[in-house]
Amino acid sequence: MKFLNFSRFYIEARLFPLRRWKWRNFLVSFFTIAPSFSIINLMIIGIDIRWLSFKRTGLYTYLSNLLTVLLEIDRKNQYIFFYNESKEKIFPYQKNLTYKRVSAKPFLFKEKFLFFEILKRNKLDIFFEPHFNLPLLLPKKLPVILTIHDLTPLIFPQFFSFFERIYFRSILTHAIKRANHIIAISKYTKDCLKKRFSKLPKISVIYQGRPKLNNAESTTDLSIPLPYILYFGNKRGHKNYKRVIEAYGMLRTRLSQYHLVIVGINGQSSENIIFLKNISETEKAFLYKKASLFVFPSLNEGFGFPLLEAMQVGVPVITSNLSSLPEVAGRAAYFVNPFEVDEICEGMYKLLTNKGLRKELIKRGLQRSRIFSWNKTAQKYLKIFQEYASFGCHTCI
Repeated sequence: MKFLNFSRFYIEARLFPLRRWKWRNFLVSFFTIAPSFSIINLMIIGIDIRWLSFKRTGLYTYLSNLLTVLLEIDRKNQYIFFYNESKEKIFPYQKNLTYKRVSAKPFLFKEKFLFFEILKRNKLDIFFEPHFNLPLLLPKKLPVILTIHDLTPLIFPQFFSFFERIYFRSILTHAIKRANHIIAISKYTKDCLKKRFSKLPKISVIYQGRPKLNNAESTTDLSIPLPYILYFGNKRGHKNYKRVIEAYGMLRTRLSQYHLVIVGINGQSSENIIFLKNISETEKAFLYKKASLFVFPSLNEGFGFPLLEAMQVGVPVITSNLSSLPEVAGRAAYFVNPFEVDEICEGMYKLLTNKGLRKELIKRGLQRSRIFSWNKTAQKYLKIFQEYASFGCHTCI
């Protein structure tokens, strides 16, 4: 019996040596390589970068910085950037990046339906929309991740037209229903969403990084009288620029030597108030560095880049005690009620005359600004992308 068993083993080994060798090597290879497959799950990630055409906006700052760092830390996953104009293609060539043109600008009716065929052809694993403006038609099984920055038209509808309010509400509602995952840029934005929408997908709060200012000591054609108080904003009512001008008028009766520089608004400059509509990045850095004080009493912000821009160059900050601004500023700013002109004026006076308070807030501001890192932000985005990699959508669009 023992001889019979041996014979069968010998015959099997002689007749099927190749089969035995293949299985042995397969098992060795599988258990050697398999662990790496469980860790590395490569994706094809599609991102709408058409928002990069909106220069000198917070959305441009957010997206350009995020994608720059994301491409630096992730050289393995494949990225497809959907653009509309050539000026949006700001990233240098690398092997895992390709561009695909979408012949429609954001907010146009055409784009709401155009994306379906484009996404279907490119067979994505994930589609990331860095704004609430999501296309109406998307492949059903395609995981969609989007960023929501703020809900200002819902919170302060009086500052927006009827059409703007209807458009915002309808497109945002659609985006929330279709999204698999929402990224809110602050806890405040997340809370606003939870208050106004009963059914929401998973929401993660990911803070944005510190905006990079041009640190080069370069010359500029700007001729601004010193000393001055600096303000950044636009004519939207929630930016509160009119109360800043009122507060400055009151301050002039106590400190007449300071000028007010308002950036982002067209206006008639006077001897004491200078309006600057469009400025370069170099000019922006110059204005921050030379300012005696930065004032930003906005009624509503999803995050508030200007706070960190001022803090990182050692300029004391006055800001609003509303929305996300206390969340971003921490203990590194002087807070005021943005509806009270007297409070804004008093804050200006204190920060311009109280040397101890100025010194302390400058110190805190420098420390606070270092907390916000684009590397941290990009790593968190990439982690969320990885969560949806296993959906394997590109084979079933």
